[in-house]
Amino acid sequence: MKLRSQLLLVSLSLLILPWAVFLFIAELDRNLRTNQLSVAQSRTDSIADSLSHNDTALDKGAGFAGFGGAVRPESKTLLAAQLDSPVLLDGYAHDWATFELSQREFIYSQNKLSVEAEDVAAASVVGVHAAARGGRLYLFLRVRDDQLLFHQPEQRSISTGDSIIIRVLTENNSIRRYTFRWEAPGRALGRYHGEPFEGERPVLTDNRYIASLVETGTGYHVEMRIPLPLDNVFGLSVIDLDQRDGVPLWTGMFDPNEVDDTGRLQVVDAVLSSQLDVFTQPGMRVRVFDAQGWLKADADQRAPDASVRAFEPENANLFDAVVYRFINWSLSKNVDAKTLSEIESGKLGGADFTVFENLAAGGPAFYKDKYNRVFLTALQKINHNDDLHGYVLTQQPRAALSDFTETAILRLVKIFGFAIVLVAAILLSYATFLSWRIRKLRDEVEGVVTRDGKIAGAIHASDAPDEIGDLSRSFDGIINRLGNYTGYLQSLGSKLSHELRTPLSVVTTSLENIDKNSLDQRTEISVERAQQGAARLQKLIRNLSEASSLEQTIELSEKQRVNLRDWISVAGDVYASTYPQRRFEVDVPELGHFEVLASFELLHQMLDKLVSNALDFSQPDSEIVLGLFGHENTITFYVENAGPPLPRGMSDELFEPMVTQRDHRDDQPHMGLGLYIVKLIADFHHATVRGVNIEGTGSVRFEIILPRYQSD
Repeated sequence: MKLRSQLLLVSLSLLILPWAVFLFIAELDRNLRTNQLSVAQSRTDSIADSLSHNDTALDKGAGFAGFGGAVRPESKTLLAAQLDSPVLLDGYAHDWATFELSQREFIYSQNKLSVEAEDVAAASVVGVHAAARGGRLYLFLRVRDDQLLFHQPEQRSISTGDSIIIRVLTENNSIRRYTFRWEAPGRALGRYHGEPFEGERPVLTDNRYIASLVETGTGYHVEMRIPLPLDNVFGLSVIDLDQRDGVPLWTGMFDPNEVDDTGRLQVVDAVLSSQLDVFTQPGMRVRVFDAQGWLKADADQRAPDASVRAFEPENANLFDAVVYRFINWSLSKNVDAKTLSEIESGKLGGADFTVFENLAAGGPAFYKDKYNRVFLTALQKINHNDDLHGYVLTQQPRAALSDFTETAILRLVKIFGFAIVLVAAILLSYATFLSWRIRKLRDEVEGVVTRDGKIAGAIHASDAPDEIGDLSRSFDGIINRLGNYTGYLQSLGSKLSHELRTPLSVVTTSLENIDKNSLDQRTEISVERAQQGAARLQKLIRNLSEASSLEQTIELSEKQRVNLRDWISVAGDVYASTYPQRRFEVDVPELGHFEVLASFELLHQMLDKLVSNALDFSQPDSEIVLGLFGHENTITFYVENAGPPLPRGMSDELFEPMVTQRDHRDDQPHMGLGLYIVKLIADFHHATVRGVNIEGTGSVRFEIILPRYQSD
């Protein structure tokens, strides 16, 4: 791993700081949650205490269940919410599309002791929306009926087809029945029987009771407006009359055949709801339910849908939005929020009462709505004179860390993020600078020492006081000492040859002047050995002199055009006659241009060294091949012989000075200078020399690749 990567990896340790800050935020969030739950419970207790002492609010209208009048069954009670916008009485559902309370559904089997199966299938199913506005009650009915029968006016009856009947309390404390009938789709007025006159009760209309009917594919819709019923006495029944049997089937809140049977209208108290607004903050919802579970009042300041979230600031950029969502997701994992029923019908079910009992016993908790928004939910019972009269349910949005999250945390994340990026950039820049200094020092060292180990110059010692500067100065001193030693070794050959030449000549001359005839056999053997040793020393001195003077010889050499094909052919004949114990084979093309610009004498010296090497490593009567082939811009000549393969990975080292790979020793001096001389001559000709093993033949080939001579 490079230095930059290492420092970049080390810079990741800075992430420990935001991690520690996040742990602190999570702990702070837990403490604030506890405080928020406590505040939510206190607010709920205050609302419940205020309502329990507000007799006017409790007793207004029908009040809570248990305050006046008999409590009727759930199936005979209809809940009406408060309507915020006016309604166009046209029979279409567009005015009710955003109505919060779900429709109340009535089926034929409700309020009946016994029913026939065929009647259940034939009777209509009614869904009812109810809302109060401006002293009036608005109703929207969805009636599923397989056959709609209209009123026949020629028949003397208040209704001869499908109809809707309502019962309300009049000002004289009597029950009045209104019937809505239609001769065709459109508007109809409520009809009722007036006081008896001359033995008959006339059918009268009331302009305050209006209903519009629209046919649908599954039945019909009715939109109705009537005065708000007195004392919340109200009943609704839908009469379904089929042609096949003419027997009316009723579905709704009361039995039309029972004169005094009616129902009850539970209206969400607008005054009490407005009083709850005092306790409600933006995003909160406060609801009051009576003891029977019916919605009494509702102060709702929540966002209308999931598009507005407490954890998203206005006009947030992409970075802020990502950070907020990450914090919201992370902190929400610490909140065990269950799903709270929306109670869209306005009536608590059995599961809702269980939740209420848990909240009353265990205290406030976190609950999610249908949009997965988390609310602090608290409940308090409303008691009056030691009797239970209802519940107060408050929902406060959990804006995690609220204003602190929207300001401090975001700024903290930005600061730490910018700091981490800045520190990482500084470390990366510094690592790049260190890497550049190290690479520069490496390049200088590699440039000073040539491939053959010579010192070609000096490096620039840095004045920097750090470790890299100290390393540069150490390299400078080492290279200077190595250069002096290399220079000494380079001149050692010429010095030795000069110093040994004279005493060796004296020894040689003295040995030659000895009269061998006067020596005994033992002394003669010793003299012959001394002469052989002197001859080897002379050859060694010549080799040293040749290697030391080769560079000067190369500098003085002149290049000329040489035809390698003719030159190789002649050299093959010469070597064949000179070394009869080997078989020399010449492999050159008959046609082609094989001219190079070279020194004729140096080419001969290079070929002599290659042939000498082939002789040393080949067996008697073996074949030595002198070959030639060309390419577009180069010409290659080679010497190939059968012998031991070249060591793997040492093809370049064979051409270094003082390197030899001989497994046996003979009486000839070998200093590893032959192939080194070949390398020097090849460099002078801008040629490439290489040694390769010929797979499958057991041969070794040394190739010299020369640039082809290009004539103008």
